[in-house]
Amino acid sequence: MSLMTEGEAPGPVRFYLACDDVGCPSRAVFDLVIDEPPPPIEDDLFGHILHSSARAAPYLEEQGWTFTQGVGYWCPTCSTPRSERPSPPRPGRRQPPRRQRRDPRGPQ
Repeated sequence: MSLMTEGEAPGPVRFYLACDDVGCPSRAVFDLVIDEPPPPIEDDLFGHILHSSARAAPYLEEQGWTFTQGVGYWCPTCSTPRSERPSPPRPGRRQPPRRQRRDPRGPQ
């Protein structure tokens, strides 16, 4: 999973997010202030652990990130079908290296 947090609710929480698509280098870091505390860990273990990420989910959707169960988070570019993505820029043609011209007078 690529969503990590730093900080504890209630208060500011910093989120670190990385795209889970193979080979994608996209990253995001953002801060949210979460007003309500998580449920007590004794009553609801998963609710306590996932409290911050549940509050961040609507913000992530607004930014274009998608979550797929079992796969993880994908950035806006990877979430767009390949047929709808703009094509990457094509690299320019490399010219072969030019050979140095020989001096017609021969070696000196």
